Amino acid sequence: MALAPTATQITVREVIARFEADFAAVARAIENGEFALWVGSGISRRAPDLGILIARAIEYLRVRAVEPATAATYLPALREAVELGGQDPAALEHRFTEPFATWPERGAIIDGAWNNYSRVLDIRVPGQANDFILWNAIDIRDAFANPAPPAAQHLCIAILILEGAVRTVASANWDGFIEAAVERLSNRLAGVLQVVVDPNQMREPPGRAQLLKFHGCIRYATQEPLVFRQYLTGSRTQIMEWPEAGQFAAMCNAVVNIATNQKALVLGLSIQDNNLQSVFSRAKQVNPWPWPCAPQAAAHVFCEDTIKQGQRDVLRIVYGDAYNDNVDDIHASSHLRAWAEQVLIALVLKLLAAKLVGFMTLFLDDAGKNPLAVPLTNSLHALRDAVADLATVDPADESRTRATVEGIALWSRLLSIFRTGALPAAPDAYEALSALPPYLVAGDANAQAMGLGRLAVGLALLQHGITTGHWTLDAPAGPEPGAGALRATATHPGAVERPVFLVKSATDAIALQSQGAFVNDNAIVVHGDDAWHRMVSATGSARRVRSAPGRTGHVGTTHISLGYLVEQCDNVDALQQAFVSELIL
Repeated sequence: MALAPTATQITVREVIARFEADFAAVARAIENGEFALWVGSGISRRAPDLGILIARAIEYLRVRAVEPATAATYLPALREAVELGGQDPAALEHRFTEPFATWPERGAIIDGAWNNYSRVLDIRVPGQANDFILWNAIDIRDAFANPAPPAAQHLCIAILILEGAVRTVASANWDGFIEAAVERLSNRLAGVLQVVVDPNQMREPPGRAQLLKFHGCIRYATQEPLVFRQYLTGSRTQIMEWPEAGQFAAMCNAVVNIATNQKALVLGLSIQDNNLQSVFSRAKQVNPWPWPCAPQAAAHVFCEDTIKQGQRDVLRIVYGDAYNDNVDDIHASSHLRAWAEQVLIALVLKLLAAKLVGFMTLFLDDAGKNPLAVPLTNSLHALRDAVADLATVDPADESRTRATVEGIALWSRLLSIFRTGALPAAPDAYEALSALPPYLVAGDANAQAMGLGRLAVGLALLQHGITTGHWTLDAPAGPEPGAGALRATATHPGAVERPVFLVKSATDAIALQSQGAFVNDNAIVVHGDDAWHRMVSATGSARRVRSAPGRTGHVGTTHISLGYLVEQCDNVDALQQAFVSELIL
């Protein structure tokens, strides 16, 4: 029997398969807003490396420890840092005059101090503030200056927020990647994300989602150190005192409330710190999570290669006596063996497919064509899985960020063209389907008025053509409007590449035409409604093919009215055949 893939090996498509099998209840609950995200440093590989920060602290102490004027103050601190790195300070005293970067023991010291990082931050220097190592020796503001762009994980969290699936994020991270991702994908729209670091921020107007940075925020601490420096939590003393310290009381109450009332999807957070374990313990006292949980989703899901000790501690705490007799079942339901990157991309794709299916089902029900829903849903799922296969690791940065960015751009282009007959106003922004979760899409009158159910039918039919070998689809050949939303090529020899546009109505097609989108006279325009068919049916063919396709290179603009095809076809085979016949490539 083949071994299950590790968290590194598992693909996005394989994660989706798990979301449709043993983690199906979890996926539905996440899509419908039942889960809060608990995130830690494991999702922020683009943040400053912990080893670099340790090295900065040691070098800062070393320079001052060998200066006669400051040696008495800094030498004890340097010795403590070396000892936390697992080395004997006396045996390395001869190295102290040399830059730390040249020490043969440098790697071993950093590795040893890595697991003692909170104690490194707790090293005290006489006459200095308690956070001196972090604020001055490491110079955490400088270390976090000029951050990299958000990675795939942060972009996907932003999408889940914009799509209404995630309302709460509890973050132990100091970085601003999630905020940057939301700002970028929302085109800096106000009111999307409420960031809370200082308790007073909880009293500000709420956003669609709330980000609780319970260990502080480097962006705020840099901009307003007098207010926000005190909330940067990292030393062991700070972590131990956090649950009881007055300055953190409001934040502590807020995260306990989250742990009490929302299920937890834990991403890149080991929960080894006592303050976090106390949060889940307090939540249990208020309203414990049940075991067994079926048919509901498990209350705590960890995205890791193996469940870490701190996470096992949480499971023991929250399930109490039930844990003893159900260890294997609890671990199986709580451990999704995949890293945050694959999990979050899979969640986005599954969420978008679920919404498209929801809108399509509503449209088909209204049209009296409910039997078409199941086979078209299967095609949408096939499209989703095909897109998931494109989410591959870029060897240059060893992540799926490039594929994610390209996917966001392609999706936003397609959806903007469909809705407005124009390219997205902000090229880096994300076009959301609906701000409501799937179980509420029936009440999203605006989204239904946009004809999103018809868009779903069009995408399903395009995917069916790929599955049956009639054509292939690729990204547009260029950024200009005339390149379309997609690029289609028939599978027969000599076929011509043609831009494909999906539009909700003839009005949007006319808007595209006014922008020169059809100037090459070879476009395929798939209309969501039947207005185009009604407009031109009196004059002959609504398709207007002007010459033999695939032979002269001049095929003419083809218009297809989905509304008309759905109305005329009583079964999916007839609809698929009619669509293929109309879309002659």
